[in-house]
Order: sequence, then C-alpha cells, then structure tokens
Amino acid sequence: MVVYLDVLFGTNALMDYITLLAAAHLGGVRVKRLRLLLAAGLGGCYAAAAAVQPWLAVLPVRLLAGLGVCAAAFWRQNAFARVCALYLIVAAAFAGLAAVLGRAAERQLLYGAGYYFAVPMRVLLLAAAAGYAVSGVLLRGDAQHGPLRREVEQLTVRFGSAERTMRVLHDTGNDLAEPVSGRTVVVLERAAAQALLAGRGIVLDAAQDPAAQLAAWQPEAARHCGLLPYRAVGTEAGLLLYFRPDSVRRADGSVLDCVCAVGPEKLGQGAYEGLIGV
Repeated sequence: MVVYLDVLFGTNALMDYITLLAAAHLGGVRVKRLRLLLAAGLGGCYAAAAAVQPWLAVLPVRLLAGLGVCAAAFWRQNAFARVCALYLIVAAAFAGLAAVLGRAAERQLLYGAGYYFAVPMRVLLLAAAAGYAVSGVLLRGDAQHGPLRREVEQLTVRFGSAERTMRVLHDTGNDLAEPVSGRTVVVLERAAAQALLAGRGIVLDAAQDPAAQLAAWQPEAARHCGLLPYRAVGTEAGLLLYFRPDSVRRADGSVLDCVCAVGPEKLGQGAYEGLIGV
C-alpha cells in the first residue's frame, strides 16, 4: 500500500478538527476556531510521524498524543479534564466507525495512528457524521451540564481591580431580582464571588451570616453591596449577600445590567460558576 504523507496529514488534521469540535460542543465549551485548527494540525503531524516511526503508534503514546492535542485546544478551560475525556470517547467512536465502514467497503481506512482515506469523500463524511450522531445519542448533551440540556453562556465581570470571566447556566428556577432596581441576579459560587470581591478588599467569612458580614465591612466597601431575600428548597426565608459589579459583558460584547450574589460553595461540578434566570 502506497501512503502519501501529505494526504495522511490532511486527512487526520480534518478528522481531529471534527473530533475536537464535537467534544467542545458536547462539553459546552466555547473555544476559538484558530486554536482548534492549530490543535488539529498537531494531530495531523503526529499521524504523519507515526507512519514514519511505527513505535509512535503504540497505545500509550497515542493516548499521550491525544492529551497533547486536547491541551492545545482546551488548556485553561474550566472543564478541561471532562472535555479531554469527551475527545477520547468521540475519537474512539470515530475510529470504530471507520474500521466498520472500511471492512464493509473492503478498504483500509486506518493506518498507523490515524486515518488514511483512499476512498471517495462521501465515505469520510459519512464516518464523521455517523460518529458525531452516535456521540450525541449516547451522551444526549449530558456532558455539557447535567441531565437537563440548558444553555450556558460566558460572562466577564469587573468589580474594582478584579476581573473574571466565567460560565453561567440559564436556570428557569432562578427568578431573583434586586429589590430596589429590579435588576437580574447572577448567583455565583463562593470562590468566584470572593475572587471578584477581593477587587475592593472584601473578604468573605463563611462562619458569619450575611447581615453580620455586611455590618462588619468598611463603609466604602459596603456601599457597593446589599442583602437579598430569597427562598429555596429547604430554606423558607434567607438572605444572600450581593454586590453591584462595575461592568458585566457577554461573550458578544453586549452589556448585562445585573447584580451578583454570593451563592453556595460549589455549583455545577466545574461546568459553570454561576446561575442566571432565563
């Protein structure tokens, strides 16, 4: 079998791009397409190198190469480990489908550590579409943020000298509003809220109730904050600390007029850092 390295590189770069895009979509991760292209290019280079040096195609090296491609695409994402797992699952699904289709077509679709499609483009597209569909059916978007498929968006919040970009989940159960202005309330997990409050020298104390904390803060810091009454499952009546951020920008650059409340220790198991009403 004659193998052309440029075809091998191009085919695997294309398949890695599709696989990374599928993993990002299933994991609810927004990533720049340029990063996906660069990571896919690294995957194509690895496949070509493995064709020249067969020892690079052994399973441990293939796994390390897959993690390297994931790092190039998703490093510093909040859900990095989960998206890496999704990438490996989708890649395995694609490879399995390529093997089945290759056997059915009596063609070799896998070579070394990657794909080599010396077949019509429709076979490649069928394999990619089928793999993507199978991944979606098996996961049903659950990898994104739990059993209910809901929208997650990215917000950049600035408060004093602190600025933080975070992912928030649109939650139909969150109908909180600031009592005076009626502004939307974004409930943040405690660590995210503390990172922002530090921009004005405010330190949260988990041992104190919200009213006592607010009373203990300096007037200059406290004037940006307030108390928000709320009800929840297991809590008939409670208070949340909230602060008025200097600015909140959506991913598209538009401004969101809202306040941010200090929520529980953890939300979403790393998939998101806050909740916002729909």
